[in-house]
Amino acid sequence: MARIRRVDHIGIAVRNLDHSIPLFEKLFGAKLIVRKRGTMQGYPMAVAYMQVGESIFALDEAVTPDGFIAQFIEKRGEGLHHIGLEVDDLDEYIRELEAQNVRIPVKSLEGEFRREILLSPREASGVVWQIIEWKGSPDLTLAERIDRLHRYKEFEEDRLAQED
Repeated sequence: MARIRRVDHIGIAVRNLDHSIPLFEKLFGAKLIVRKRGTMQGYPMAVAYMQVGESIFALDEAVTPDGFIAQFIEKRGEGLHHIGLEVDDLDEYIRELEAQNVRIPVKSLEGEFRREILLSPREASGVVWQIIEWKGSPDLTLAERIDRLHRYKEFEEDRLAQED
């Protein structure tokens, strides 16, 4: 049986990173890990990874009005978008879900540092669950996870935003 290791991160949909980053710093003593831009599910987006204590939050901002984050905010407002869970064996986890006839709408099984799937909120109590298997060391420390976020090439560091 695949084992859930931990909550990897919590994803929050936000309208504006320039507003949300200082808000998280003020309210929670959050520390900005890195701010990046990239494409997810075919839509451009920006993300700011924030450390709060021993936890990581991903603040997700839509870059275009037709992206899934923009649609989420339009429908539900800013707030909890997804929860990322780390598993020790994603292939085994997928087999277990499929044996239970659980639909897996998104599978991103190739990536430099991690592989992942998304579970639909319709099948998981209204929450999008991002199930992740990090490649390499199975027991990454918080510092190692933060280092990987800096080196995560699917999203490029948002230098312009950080220079403002």
